[in-house]
Amino acid sequence: MTKRPSLFSAKTAAPAQEAEPPAVAVASAPEPESRAARPDPAPAPARYPKASTREGKRVVTAYISPEAFRQLKRIAADEDRQQQDLLLEGINAVFEKRGLSRIA
Repeated sequence: MTKRPSLFSAKTAAPAQEAEPPAVAVASAPEPESRAARPDPAPAPARYPKASTREGKRVVTAYISPEAFRQLKRIAADEDRQQQDLLLEGINAVFEKRGLSRIA
């Protein structure tokens, strides 16, 4: 029984086996000035789709203990609400306590 070739050696050997196409001299017309003067535009960075409910909003992160996290999850499940809704309720309560408008 023969030994199978390594997958890693196949990846490195594949480009070496490819032959370069023969170089052919082709006379081409000079590029117009407008094209030669402008550099090629850089490709736009990839943007991931954003949920419409998150448009124009910012992320706030807080570190809480595992017990507090479980308690928050339990309240959300008991009230059939999302954790985010409870967090927004808490942020609005902080605003109200300080005499600010509830805008969260």
